[in-house]
Amino acid sequence: MIQKNFDDIAKVDIDFLIENKINEFKTLEYKQKLPGSTDSDKKEFLADISSFANASGGDVIYGIKEEIDTNGKRTGQPEEVVPLEGITADEAKLQIEHLILNGIEPRIPVHVKEIAGFGSDGNGFVILVRIPQSFASPHMIKFKNTSRFYCRNSAGKYQLDYQEIKSAFLATDSQAERIRSFLQNRLAKIRADETPIPLLKTHRLVLHLLPLNSFLNQKRFDLSDEHSLSASLAPVTVRYGNSQYNLDGFMTYLAEGQSRNCKSYCQIFFDGTIETVSIKILRTNEGSYPKGNDTAYIPINYFESSVVKAIENYIKVYKFLGINPPIIVTVALLGCKGALLNTNFDTELDMVPLDRDVASLPQVQIISLDEDVPTLMKPIFDAIWNAFGFPCSYNYTKNGTWNVRLR
Repeated sequence: MIQKNFDDIAKVDIDFLIENKINEFKTLEYKQKLPGSTDSDKKEFLADISSFANASGGDVIYGIKEEIDTNGKRTGQPEEVVPLEGITADEAKLQIEHLILNGIEPRIPVHVKEIAGFGSDGNGFVILVRIPQSFASPHMIKFKNTSRFYCRNSAGKYQLDYQEIKSAFLATDSQAERIRSFLQNRLAKIRADETPIPLLKTHRLVLHLLPLNSFLNQKRFDLSDEHSLSASLAPVTVRYGNSQYNLDGFMTYLAEGQSRNCKSYCQIFFDGTIETVSIKILRTNEGSYPKGNDTAYIPINYFESSVVKAIENYIKVYKFLGINPPIIVTVALLGCKGALLNTNFDTELDMVPLDRDVASLPQVQIISLDEDVPTLMKPIFDAIWNAFGFPCSYNYTKNGTWNVRLR
C-alpha cells in the first residue's frame, strides 16, 4: 500500500514506484490491464479484491507493466506505465465499482481514482483501487454460482480452507464484541461520573469516533504536538477549550469559571479514539417550542450543526496523525428522558418526549476522510427525530441535501 492519504496520491507517487523498482508485496499489486469481459477474468478480479479486504487491505494499480524473467514469469517488479486504452477513466471506475458491488458479499467500500499525466501526450492514465482492511470479513465471491473465500500473504492471494473460513468468522465476532464492550464501558463510566474531568450536569451528549485499525491493533500515536491537536480538538458544542495531557492521551475542555467542573470535554486516546461529551444539549424556556412550561428540550438544529462541525474538525486531526478509515461514529444521549425536541418550526407539531434515559443511536462508518459529513450522519440524525415521533430529520431535502435552519 502506498503510504499516503488516498486523495493525496498523484503521478509523482506512481513515478516513484517505477523509478525505484518497488516490488509487489502483501498490500500492493500491479496490473497492466483492467479485468476483461470473460467470466474467468471477472472471477480473478473479485478474488484479488476480496483477498486484500480479508487480509490487511492494500492498493491495486491498473496500467503498470511488470518485468518478465528469463523463464517468462512475472517478477512483481514494475517496468513501466502502460496507460489504459479503449476506455475513459469514468467508465473504468464504474466498471470496477459495479463488479465489486455485484460480485462480493458483504459489500467492500473500495476507493477508486484516476491518476493522469502519462503517455507521450500526457493524456494517459492509470487507475488506483484502494481496498481497506475490512472488519466485516470474511468476504465471499458470489459471482456466477461461485462461493469462494480468499486471503493474502507475501506470495499473493490464496483460497481459504474450511478451518480458515471458520476462524475468520470467529475473529470478526471477537472484534465486534471488543468494539461493543468498549463503547458500553465508556457510556457506563460517563453515566457514573467517571470522566476525565467532572461534568456539571447529568444530561449529556456523547460522540465517539473509533478508528478500527488502530483500535483493534492497539496502535499508539504520537500526541506530543499540543498546538496542532488543540486547534481541531475543541469539545462538541464549543469552539475552544483548555487542554492537558493525561494517562489516556490528550484532552481539551471548557471549564466553568475557575473551577474544574466543565460543560464539555474532548478526549483523544493514544490509539486515536475520540470521545467528546457536552452538557449543553438541554435547554428550557427558549425558542419557539415548547412554549409556556419548564420542560427541557433539545435544540435539534444546534445539535446537528454542532455534531457535524465537531466531526469535520476531528477528521482534520486524523489526517494530521495519519489515521486512516474505516472509522466508526456513534452518538448517545444520556439523562435526557422526558425531553422534547425544538424544531424551530413556526407552528407546534405533535411529538413525543424521549422515552429512555440512555438513547444509543445507530452507528455509521467513515470510509473516506473526504466524505461529506452531513450525508454520512443522516441515519443518526433521522434516528434522533424518530425518537421524538418524526419520520426523519426535516433538515434534509428530498434529494438528501442537508439544509439545517439556524436562527
